[in-house]
Parts: sequence; C-alpha cells; structure tokens
Amino acid sequence: MARGKAPLAVAGIVALIGVAVVAVRAVAGGSGDCDGGIRLVVAAAPDIAPAVRDAAARWSATKPEVGGDCVQVQVRAAEPADVAGQLAARAGGAINVAATAVPSPAAADVPTVWIPDSTAWLVRMQAVSREAFEPDALSVATSPVAIAVPDPLAATLDAAGGTAGAPQVAALLAKVANKQVQLAAVDPRRSTAGLAGAGLLYDSILTDPKRLVDVVKAYRSIAVAADQTALDKSTGPAQVAPMSEQAVIAHNAGGPVVPLTALTVDPAVTLDYPYAMINGKPRANLEAAGRFRAALTAEGNRDLFARLGFRAADGSTSAGFPAGRGAATAPVTVKALAEERKITDILGYWNATTAPSRVLTLVDTTSSMNRPMAGAGSPSRLQVLRKTATDGLALFTDDSELGLWAYASGHQEVVPLNPLSQGQRARLTTAVAGAKATTADVCGLYETVLAAYKVLKEGYKEGRSNTVVVFTDGTNSKPGMSLETLKLELERATDPTRPVRVVLLGVGPDVKQQELAEIAAATGGRSFVVTDPEQIGNIFLQALIRTS
Repeated sequence: MARGKAPLAVAGIVALIGVAVVAVRAVAGGSGDCDGGIRLVVAAAPDIAPAVRDAAARWSATKPEVGGDCVQVQVRAAEPADVAGQLAARAGGAINVAATAVPSPAAADVPTVWIPDSTAWLVRMQAVSREAFEPDALSVATSPVAIAVPDPLAATLDAAGGTAGAPQVAALLAKVANKQVQLAAVDPRRSTAGLAGAGLLYDSILTDPKRLVDVVKAYRSIAVAADQTALDKSTGPAQVAPMSEQAVIAHNAGGPVVPLTALTVDPAVTLDYPYAMINGKPRANLEAAGRFRAALTAEGNRDLFARLGFRAADGSTSAGFPAGRGAATAPVTVKALAEERKITDILGYWNATTAPSRVLTLVDTTSSMNRPMAGAGSPSRLQVLRKTATDGLALFTDDSELGLWAYASGHQEVVPLNPLSQGQRARLTTAVAGAKATTADVCGLYETVLAAYKVLKEGYKEGRSNTVVVFTDGTNSKPGMSLETLKLELERATDPTRPVRVVLLGVGPDVKQQELAEIAAATGGRSFVVTDPEQIGNIFLQALIRTS
C-alpha cells in the first residue's frame, strides 16, 4: 500500500495518462467516422467495460448526432477507486482509496460519464462534493454480491438455496478463528464487493456485540488483494472471498484449478453500475451522454451484458446468461449499497482495525485494584485487567506501537513505547503478567493523563491511531490539579493536525462516570464504565476502534 511516496504518485499519473491514450485510440466506430464531432468519454469499471464498449460500437454504427454534430464515443476501462481519486482531486478534496493522492486533473482528462460498479462510489464522492454529478444516475446492469466459496467448502456451510445469512457468517467466523478457512478480499476502500464483505462482518457486531473480537480477528486475518485479478489468482481450496456473482462467473469461465460457488448474501447487497454524468461538462456532451444511456439500457443491448454474467437493472436475466454454481436465472432482489452512514461506519471499522495503532496504556496500580471486580468471589480488578490486556495485545497489528505505564501517586514507565516486534510483545506480556497493586491509596490520575497525552503528541505519527488508553478503578485523589485544570491543559495542548485521543475505562463500582466522560470529551475520546468482568474485553476493543 502506497504511503505518500512521490515516485508512486508520479507513476499513478503516468498510468492514468496511459489509460487516457489507450482510450483515445479505442474509438467506437473508428476515428474516421466522426472527426471533429462531440467526444463522449466514458470511464467504466473494468468488469463491465467490454459490454459498454460493444454497445458503444453498435450505437456509433447508427451515426448519432447532437445539434448536427456527430458523436464519437470513447470507452475506457478504469478502476472505480482511481476515478474517484481523480474526481475528488478535481473537487479540491480527497477520498481514502488506499493510494497516494493524485493532483487535480485537467478538464480534458475528466470523463463525461462514469460507470463505477456501485452507487456506493457516488455516495462516497458526494461526501467530498455534493455537486459532483448530474441528477438521476440510473443503473445499467446489476450483479448481486456473493461469497465465493470453493465447492467442497460450500457443502459444509449448509447454505440453504445458495444463500449466506447470519448462521453461515457465524460458521465462517468460527472457521476463520480456528484457522480452517482463509478470508480474502480486495481492499474495501477500493472495492464495493470487498466493502460489502466487510459490511457483512460488521452487521454481525450489530446483531451480537460479543462477536466484536471475532470480527476484529477476521478483519486482521484477511488476505488483501490489490484488485480482482490478483484475488482470482490467489484463490485456494480453503479460501473464501466476497465477489460479485458476475466475478464468480468470469472466474469459473477461465477454467480455474479451484472452481467457485456463489453464495448470495442475506440481506442482499447488489452492485448496480450507475450511469453518472459528471457535473460541469458542456451541455452538448451531457446531451450526448443522455442519448448514449438510452441506447445502453435498450432491450436490444441486454445480450451484451447477459453473456458476461450481468443482470438487468431490475435483477432479471436474459438469454445467454451463464447460470450455474450458485448463479441462477431467477430474478434477484436489487439492493444497492447506498446508505452513507453505513458506508462510513464500515470503512471506519476497517480503517481502525487494520491500520497500525500507537497506543500508550496507563494502568492504575493503587491498592484498591486488589478489590473484587464485582463483589465477593469475583476476580480482582487487576486480574481482570491482566486478562484483558493479554487478549487485547494479540489484536494489534505487527506494525503498531505500544507502551505501558503504571500509576498511583505518580507514574512509572514499565515498557517504553516501541514498535510491536516479537521482543516488544514478550516484554509487554511479561509486564502485564507480573503487574501488582501497590500499597498506595493516592491516585494521580490527572497528572498521569496529561503527561501521557504530551508524550504521544510530541512523537505523533501520521497514519496511526494515536491513543492514550487509561484503566482506572476510582478517581483522582492527589492534590495539586483539579479536573478543570486538566481539561484546560488538554485544550491548550490540542493540535487538530496531530489528534491524540484519550480513552478511559473505569473498572468497578467506585468510578465517577461524569469525571471520565469530561476528560475523554476534552480530546475527542470516549469513556466507558465497566461493572461486569465479561464486558471488559469487548468494551476495550470498542474503545480502541471507535470511529466517531
């Protein structure tokens, strides 16, 4: 994944220019048929581009005109993520497509029509610029998102009617946790099928919050492919991946070593291939685009899409549709991924769980940590924290940075903040296992939080979640700093360009919830109060991956 290196940015620009040159040469109908007319540039997702190009050739053969000028259609295959990055730069913004940002393109390099694989791309772009597109981006084809499963494995999932619902997702998560199955996907930031797959796991959090640990482990274990071609090549007998039905059909048509079965997702998610006309283009170009859309969606051109495995906009199939291995000719429900909040939440969870973290953990070691967590017979608060920290350590990526402080009347660095190498993991595990409460009953919570905040801010790292995580079972009891003073100092130290969050987890019944909430709010963080030992591991993860 590119991370801000100039040579990669230049390479990306050259690649875009290369695509544009190819597009100019690949004129539907021949460049001699319409010299000096209206040039209609269409950027289409690579999977649907061949059908769009064939439809353009048919239409060009009718010698279309707008206002007496002939229309020359140029169709280029372009990854939706790359076009989205280009359009975002044109609007003066940015969109997270797991690639280096490109400079603002020249007007001539911006297509008049964009056919991405999903309305999700339009929703994401409109978060950058509400005026990016002309109204009414109608669908030209559809393909339901499926879980592509090797045939032998599909039989073990007991997927009734070729559909993967909540029970099948739970079964997959269990197999992933037991390392019986490998999840693979194109990065959800670059692929709608990948986004839908990540969303399927995200939905399982909403239905059962206790699955959060399994979902985080699943996200972290995904073999991320650069694009669909790479994903096809990586497919193995114990690997499942979110793909469109059409992608599964295309995969099987290529004579693969490992044939795949398409298990459609329940609830349904559909790639809907919207025909989006770019705002700000000349009126003649937009009129030509409107006429080409009518031709593209005409009944007479359905065969061009059907034979490649695409369905019509209403989810129905036509003659020539290559059914089999989970792809049936019966109509399917069309449900585009178009809810802005859900798209934002899914991407937020993906980014938070897969991006490296930079976390400084503060553990309260005052004498009260020896008290039972939830009454007589329950484990001590410190015992619960030991287990939580040990389990949580396994969920951080290897390129994360972690450190550990202990605090009572003052604070002590137990493990310095360093990259999470095998040695650093061992040091943290040993320190956590050996943690003991002191005899001190004075808690310098405020001073410790402020000191940790300043350390993270001074060493701030871009592209990471810079977070102070605080475990405490009580309140500040050390004289010298008030809550108002702490909030004022945090406010003074805040730098919007170098955000550091403070997340506080209050353990046990003695915590002052309002106090923790006010500290967290001063940094845009979160606070939680835990009274049930069974809750703390899940809440710890929620605190770390909170996206809003």
